[in-house]
Formats: sequence, structure tokens, C-alpha cells
Amino acid sequence: MRILVAEEDSDFIAMIRTSLMKTGDHYQVEAVSSGDDCLKRLQGDKFDVLLLDHSLPDGDGLEWLRRFNRMGIGIPTIFVTATGDPQMSIQAMQEGVFDYINRSAECAKAFPFVVNRAIQGYHLMLEKVRLQKELIEARNFLESIIEKAGDAISVVDREGRIIYWNEGAEKIYGYRKEEVLGKSPPDFLFPQDEAVKAQEEKRFHGLMAQVWNGAVISNVEVRRQTKSGRDITVSVTLSPLRDASGKVVGASRICKDITQMKKAEEKLLLSERLSSMGELIAGVAHEIRNPLAGIKINTQVLARKKDVPAMEKQVLESTLEGIDKIQKIVEDMLDYARPRAAAYKREEINPIVEKSLDVLNVQLKNAGILTVFEGGRTCRTSRLTGTRYSRC
Repeated sequence: MRILVAEEDSDFIAMIRTSLMKTGDHYQVEAVSSGDDCLKRLQGDKFDVLLLDHSLPDGDGLEWLRRFNRMGIGIPTIFVTATGDPQMSIQAMQEGVFDYINRSAECAKAFPFVVNRAIQGYHLMLEKVRLQKELIEARNFLESIIEKAGDAISVVDREGRIIYWNEGAEKIYGYRKEEVLGKSPPDFLFPQDEAVKAQEEKRFHGLMAQVWNGAVISNVEVRRQTKSGRDITVSVTLSPLRDASGKVVGASRICKDITQMKKAEEKLLLSERLSSMGELIAGVAHEIRNPLAGIKINTQVLARKKDVPAMEKQVLESTLEGIDKIQKIVEDMLDYARPRAAAYKREEINPIVEKSLDVLNVQLKNAGILTVFEGGRTCRTSRLTGTRYSRC
């Protein structure tokens, strides 16, 4: 074990050497008489312990120690005082000195014990610093993940007051951290509708009661309101937070905005309903088309008779026109129920317009609009106002 002694008193150095030799030959002592020489030796070589006098020819020992610390020279240091000044000892301890001794024969005899104690304390300090650094890095890492998370993460204490509010919560709800700390979620997050608010408050207190008893509540859908007044649906997970003794001291809240997902689910459900309706329409259309074909044939047979009076013949022709329209509607229903791949071809615009008007004819009549297709021009007349206008 290499020991550097910065001490001007040669007698005290000799006593230290003698004391160390009595404990064995595993100590190597080197001595310097000034702070400058001490600095050069520390910069040029490696020592296990430094014994530093409080008063050196070229300056105060405490000032030299501060200089060593500023330069990043870390070494277990034992301070030597002449009379054991308590105030000086405190200052030395504040600078990182592990122990101090008086310049006396008794202290020189106890020096091996002091050296070992200083080295052990130094290594414990280094381990403590390492663990603290790892703890700080781990904490910063976790805080960075939680703070930058896209979900709203908040923490409430046992009184229900918010003590943590991350950036995800600011984005989802619109409230800054400074606006919500110390408040309870029901004070500002619940919908303004009295009935809905009362329902959500009752549900909230019921869930929190389970959390205070140690339960974890996962993925519960609740309704909330943002700062801008927009109603949203969030999926919330509640977990108890415990102290070192296991006592529940708070609760964490992780909330995910699922408003768009719920809308997508509603659209999917509507699409499924429309698909089922299409199948129903197809079945009804088939049931209508078969008897309708028989009705049309019978009507055509009656219309072809020669002895049918003109009035009845006109009625039969009108009936056939109605049957054709019903057939067209049935075909449209089947096309809707069984959509075909798009096929593009060149067509005249007038027949397409006429067919389109036939589809809309019922709606137009219900709206009080009479539509007549004349010579390639569409003329619409409002029955309510009598205004007539036309478009190609």
C-alpha cells in the first residue's frame, strides 16, 4: 500500500514509518515537504492514501486540498493538525477528508488503523457515488419514458389530488401541468351535462375505492371532457402506489384516448348492419321478382286481346308501366345487395339522366317537384311556386 506523506516534520514522519513497519512490510511510504511537490507526485504516480499537513511551507494544507479536488485528484486523505483544532477538522471533512490526526506519538502509533479506515471509507464513498449515479440515470430514463409517453399518465395522492401530470395528459386533455396540480380530476375533467357528470362521478369514486383497497383496474372506458369542451372517450387503467412499508399512498392513472377507435367501431358496426340489410334486400327482391314476372305476363296477355275496350286497354298499359318501374326498382335493389365490379364504357348522357331521374322520381314527388324529360332537356316545375326552369 503506497502512502504519500506531505509533512515538514521529519520526526513525525519517522514515527509514522516505525508504526507502519510494526504491522508488516506491506506499506510503502514516500514523503514530500511542500504542497507543490505533493501535487507533482500525485499527478505523476498513483498512491493509495495521502497524509496531508494542515500547514505547509508553500501554503495552507486545506487550500492545497481544495486545489486537488478542483483538479479531479481523488485519493483518500488524512489531515494532520498540530493541536486538534475542531473548526479546522470540520472544514477538512467538508472538503472530503476521511479522518484527521494530531501530530503526536500516540496518533502515529494508531496510524495503520486510521489508514485502513480511510481506505475502506473511500471505497464505500465511491460505491455510494456509483450507486447514486446509476439511480439518477435510471430515474431520468424512466421519467423520460413516462413524461414523453403518448398516453395521459397522472398520479393522485390519498386525498385524490393530482401530484403528477405528464406531457401526454397535456396533449389529450389540453390542461397544462401548472393548471391541474393539487386539483381532483372530477373538478375539471368530467362532462358538463349534469346527468352524465353525476354518473361518471359515482363510477369514479367506486373505482378509486377499489384501488385504495389494493386492486388494479384495467382498461375501463369512461367519458371525459377536454379544456376546449370536446367530449372524448378514454380507456383508463388505475393502479395503487405503495410506500416502502406496503401502504397504499396514491394511485397512478394511465388514460388512452380511444375516441377515434370508438367511431371506427361504430362505422364497422354500421357497415355490418348494412351488409345484413343487403342480404335481406336480396332475399326480398327475389321473392318480389318471381310473382311480379307472372303478373306482368298476365297483364300483357290481357292487353293483347282485340276486344278489350280502349279505357281498359289504357289501364292495362299503365299497369305494365308500373310493373316495369317495380322491376327496375327490384333490379336496383339486387345491384345494391350484390355490387358488381365497376365497368366503364362510353354512353349517351341523356339516357343516363333519364334513368337517374326515374330513381329520384319518388323523392322529387314527395318534395312537391314534378319532373318531365322532354327532347333531351330536363324540365323541372315546382308545384308550390309554379316556377319552371330547365337544364341540359
